[in-house]
Amino acid sequence: MQLRSRQQLCTLVLAGAALATSACGTSPDPPPDDPAPASSESPDPSGSATPQPSKSGDPPVSRILTWLRIGPNGEGTPLWYDPLKDGNCGDEQLLASRVQPIPRAGAILCEAATTNDPELWRQGEEALAAAPAPGSCWEEETVAGLRRLVEFHRRAPEAVPDLRVPDGTACPLVLESLVSPLAPGVEGLEIPVSTCGGAPVFLQGNLEWMPPEGIRAVTVGATEVPVQEGNGSLFFRAPPSDVTGHVPVLVSDADWPVSGLAHLVYEVPAAACPSPLPTATPTPAP
Repeated sequence: MQLRSRQQLCTLVLAGAALATSACGTSPDPPPDDPAPASSESPDPSGSATPQPSKSGDPPVSRILTWLRIGPNGEGTPLWYDPLKDGNCGDEQLLASRVQPIPRAGAILCEAATTNDPELWRQGEEALAAAPAPGSCWEEETVAGLRRLVEFHRRAPEAVPDLRVPDGTACPLVLESLVSPLAPGVEGLEIPVSTCGGAPVFLQGNLEWMPPEGIRAVTVGATEVPVQEGNGSLFFRAPPSDVTGHVPVLVSDADWPVSGLAHLVYEVPAAACPSPLPTATPTPAP
């Protein structure tokens, strides 16, 4: 998966003005009377450059560098993480976080990759080596990405890396609880619903901070139910059930792995099931 906007990261991958054109834009056309310059790299079907053997005979160094994965980006995400992920080396939140060891190493190495200044590379490597063990999933992801960046620079000091965001997320996505406006005051991994079905059930957890189109369906027992977006939240409608009791709920169709198992507790309603079932977009329970 390509970085969502490679232009956002051109400041991170540039090693000087001479490299700016190849990293962040298209090269100017050659003069009409001059032949087009021959490419030193062979394109592959994915659009990435295929590395060529070095003059020294050493194995070629791939320009593709795995960078930082998306958050999820929301409550609890360090303010410095997104700027570093996007290569915004001068972002005020990133610079303000330099008092912390891991974002300090990230800020210095981000600037080093922008300027290719040997002194900044040295300072950044020292800051990374001196940083304590990561204390969060965002810090773990950052340390791993910075180590890859340092190793890439050691192997190919003049090369411009082609940064890629890998699949997955920096922090595991978890379905933490369910809530329904038809069961006010109840929130948790078990909520009651009517056997009639149709109750809107909202998904709670850090998966709420992901792009909603990436969470598409849940499985309720053996039934796959589409996930919808309403009032800024993700919800599904409980399918009808012929039996009462606990029925498991898990996210079954998403762009990222989502752990967590919840249950709908089906109960027979006091009145007959309405017809037709409600279809209006519900309002999440407070």
